[in-house]
Amino acid sequence: MTSSCRKNTALITGAAQGIGEAIAMRLFKEGISCFFLIDKNWSELSTVKNNLENMGAQVETLVVDMENVEVLRAKTLSLLETFGKLDLVINAAGTTARGSITSTTTEVFDHIFSVNVKAPFFLIQSTLGSLNEGAVVINITSMLSYGGPPFLLPYSASKAALVALTKGIANTLKRDKVHVFGINLGWTVTPGEQEVQTTVHGLGDNWHLEIGSQQPFGRLLVPSDVAGLVAFLSSKDASMMTGAIIDLDQFVSGTVDDNPGMSGNV
Repeated sequence: MTSSCRKNTALITGAAQGIGEAIAMRLFKEGISCFFLIDKNWSELSTVKNNLENMGAQVETLVVDMENVEVLRAKTLSLLETFGKLDLVINAAGTTARGSITSTTTEVFDHIFSVNVKAPFFLIQSTLGSLNEGAVVINITSMLSYGGPPFLLPYSASKAALVALTKGIANTLKRDKVHVFGINLGWTVTPGEQEVQTTVHGLGDNWHLEIGSQQPFGRLLVPSDVAGLVAFLSSKDASMMTGAIIDLDQFVSGTVDDNPGMSGNV
């Protein structure tokens, strides 16, 4: 493959659905013309690829499980040799696997940290030689990086680790004129969250409408909310920022709500 992507290029993980897909579609509207999309689900990823190509974008894909970090690194490096320079790297892939201090096995713990921490770290490492000056790296983290419910303890810890890595990477790359940000998500309705809430927690299909109506702003977050913030952080308006971890949520971290039990989930 010989690529003509030499500018306006974005690499997005978790791009097959939900937040990653919404980010890709919004970035195309913002002028990004070339995409390197990564996900483990080829069927849904191919749909996103076709939709972007039908709109005029150039798209390359990589199907890999983010837990297989060595495969992820090797294949990414190989494709980047011909794909060209990158202007954006968006780590949207992640797992919200459940686990408490008593129930978490070493296998579950390693899985969560491999996908949520190890994979984005080494993906960024693999792209360093391909980043244009002024490039933007964004890691999707979580409000639960401040602390979460007992059944999401390893998940919370993994997102806290990703926040620390994000700030450290931003500090490392600032004199290379690379901007690095983290977005702490509040409770967001995605296909993955829909599956978790209905199959794991036994809620009805319209759970998000009932719970959303009780939130301060009247609804839960949706992927387009995340995509909008990514668009801002990727724009010239954010060109004097780096290292910021932005809370994309309707609850204020460190405060106590006057309506107990209404804090977000993931």
